[in-house]
Order: sequence, then structure tokens, then C-alpha cells
Amino acid sequence: MTFDHNPQHGARSLATRTLASVFATVVLIAGLLSAVTEIPASIVRTFDGPQPTVPVVEVLPAEPDRVLVCMGAGLSFGASTSEPVAYGAPSEVLAGIDPALSTLIDTTVLDGFSLEGAPSGVYPSVVSLPASGGSLAGVSFQSLSNLNVRGLAVSECQEPRTETWLVGGDTSTGRQAALSLSNPGKVPATVNVEIWGAAGPISAPLGQGILVQPGAQRVLSLAGLAPSEASPVIRITSTGVGVVAALHASIVRGLVADGLSVVTGQPAPSVERAIPGVYLAPEDVIGPIKGKEGYADVAGAIRVLSPLADASVTVRIVRAAGGETTTQLDLVAGQVRDLALVELGSGDVGIIVESSEPVVAAVRQSVGTDQATDTSWVGSSYPLLGTAALAVPAVGESRVTIVNTGEASVAVNFDGRDVEIPAGGAVTRPVSTTHQLIAPAPVFAAMSVRGESIIGNVQVLPTPEPQESVRLIVR
Repeated sequence: MTFDHNPQHGARSLATRTLASVFATVVLIAGLLSAVTEIPASIVRTFDGPQPTVPVVEVLPAEPDRVLVCMGAGLSFGASTSEPVAYGAPSEVLAGIDPALSTLIDTTVLDGFSLEGAPSGVYPSVVSLPASGGSLAGVSFQSLSNLNVRGLAVSECQEPRTETWLVGGDTSTGRQAALSLSNPGKVPATVNVEIWGAAGPISAPLGQGILVQPGAQRVLSLAGLAPSEASPVIRITSTGVGVVAALHASIVRGLVADGLSVVTGQPAPSVERAIPGVYLAPEDVIGPIKGKEGYADVAGAIRVLSPLADASVTVRIVRAAGGETTTQLDLVAGQVRDLALVELGSGDVGIIVESSEPVVAAVRQSVGTDQATDTSWVGSSYPLLGTAALAVPAVGESRVTIVNTGEASVAVNFDGRDVEIPAGGAVTRPVSTTHQLIAPAPVFAAMSVRGESIIGNVQVLPTPEPQESVRLIVR
């Protein structure tokens, strides 16, 4: 039997029910997903079981040895060659507990006493001390007097740095400047030299990509990079490893060598600078000398550069006794300015520079007689906090000046005795051999080394702070 019977619901009605069922299923699944995603992650994680504890390890890196590089021989340029020359070896004084002493192994300097132009056998010294050995300092010094160079070469032994600012020197007629780059590391250093002058930045393509091999000293003529520049400021940057940079500036007046200075590094630009260790010679002594033809640079001066922006600058001269003297000046971005320091009296002073924009600064000073003069550049100091050592050269008379730029007095422990440095003031005292300073708050210190016709300066460098521990997560 067959039935010829159509369903009560047609094909169109069946399709409608099917679509409705699919839609309801999708809505149900979407609702379930929404509900699950709103469950806190902490509840969901309970289904995974207990989580293992991730250990955190605190690691204190091993402190590297303290390493200093001394200046080596005082440098000049011979009368018959454009290559840098050295005349003999310097003396050194070290302050520290059994520091190790070695030397670099290569130099581009020639022996000034060699008739054949032989390489110099004098290399800069390298002083090292384990971090556990405490504070370390060194000073290198040499008195020179010959037809090509005369004066006192003296400087602190310095730490290698990846950035160094040198403020001082001159490459105009009768002025020479030898730029020394020393690499005490174990890998090559690639050095770039940037220079600013009175008219602004100076293009120096030959100062880019200078390779300094491990254990080597390279010496360049600053006049080859910035010819006829009376007011150079130099920035040294290094990649690969830090280097020690210094500028040996010498003066020849007519045919007579008459002045030598070693310009050492100072911190990167900042809105406050402190320049201790400045000595202003008595006017009745230096006045008649600077009035002679060709002796204008015997007068004291401060050199300032704001590399990035125009700046308003206040220069304050402070001394242990007597009131301070204040001078204002305006700087154009990138242009070096030399400001004469006149009618400021005499003696040991500190100079505080406050600026609306970051600057670098240094002071030129001179001593002398009618027969001979000497000039030195003293730069902005690094702040001292904690323990620092001071090594004193065995030449002339040495006095250390400590400057406090803060708003409260600081009692600096000097060889076991407290020396009160007034707020915004300075204290000067004679020194010899080696000393130790402990500063509970930041101060700045530098030493003046001088005689009747010799002068030089030595910075007191801070002891590096201990490295901080590093937290490592072990997975």
C-alpha cells in the first residue's frame, strides 16, 4: 500500500527551523566563551595543579681591578720634525697599598735626544690595584728645559674612560699641542675627536676612527686637526674600550721655549662646575711680564664652552679668607669663550661656575720671572664622595684646595683630622708625599704645584663606588 501524503510542514518551514537551530547553537557557544573569559586567571590556574616556585638569585659581580695610566714623558714637537718627541723619563709617586706597576708596550713618540729620530723607549706607566685594596692615586712629573720645551709637566694618573673632555691649549703661532691617547686594555679602541673653537665647531675628518691598539700610546698634533685655533675644547669618545687622553700644550716665544702644561680630562658638560687648585700670582710679579710683547697669555683666564645651547653663566671666585668675586658672561652655543681674570688679588682660590645650560670649563694660570715663565691649565674637577687618595710630586711647593659647592658645610677627614669646608667656600692647605681624604658629602679638590718659574696642577680623583648586586631569575 502506498500513501500519497505530504507533511504538514512544507520544505520552506523545515529550512527555517534548521537556521533557527544553528543560530541558537552559536549564541549558546558565544555565551559559554564569554563566561569562561570572565573567570579570574587565578581560578583557571587551579586546574593546572600547583605551580613551581621560580628562584631569584642575587649575584654580586666581582669588582674589577682599579687601573690608572700615568702621563709618560712630557711631550713636545722637535724643531726639525712634525712628529711628537719626548726628552727623558718622568718620575712618579703612588698612593695605595702595594699597587702593581707596569708600562704600555708601544708608542708613536720619538726620542728627542736621538739624532737618527729613533722611537722613544719611554712608555706611560700603568698602575693597578685590586678593588679590595682601597683607594689608589698616582702622579707623574718631569721638569724640562731645552731649546724646544721648557716648564713643568705634571698630571694625575688617570682612569680609562669612554668619554673625556679636554679644555685648554692653543695652536696659534708659537703654540703647540700634542694629543696623547693611551689604551691599557686588551682590545683595540676606536677613538673619535671632536673640536670646538672661538668661532664654533671645527671640522676635523682626520680625528675620526683613530685606532689605538692594546697597550699602545698614539700621539697626534692638535694643530693638524685644528690649525691656528687659540681656544680649543676637545671631546674624546672611544668604542671597544676606554682610553686615557691628555693634551701636552707648550709655548715658544720667538725662539725661546717658555711654558708647558698637561691638560687632563674633566667630566661631561653640566650646569655646575668646580675648579679648585687655581693659583693667582701677585700682580706686582706677573703684571710687568704680561705687559711684554708676546706674553699676553701669561694673564689668567677662564675658558668656557656651552656645546649645545646659548647660556648665561655666573663665575664665582672663592678663597679661604676674604669675600668672593662674581662675574657674569653670556655664551653662544658651540663657541668657546676665554674670559680674562683680572684684579682678583693673589693666592690659592677655587672657582665655581653656574650656568643655565651644561658647560665645560678650565682656568689658565702662569708664574714667572723676566727670564722664564710657565703656564698651567686646571680643569673642572670630578666630585669626591667617600674615600680618595692624593699623591704629591717631589718638586716645588704643593697646596691642595678643596671646594664645597653645597648649601651646608662639610667636615672632610684629611689624614685623620677633620677639616671644615664652609658652604659655597674653599679651604687650602700645604701637602707633601701622600694623603687620604674622606668626604661625607660631595666636594671637589685639586692641587697646585709651583715654584718661582714652574707651575702645574693635579686633580684629586674619586675612588669608584662598589658595583651593585644583580638579581637573576632562574628558570
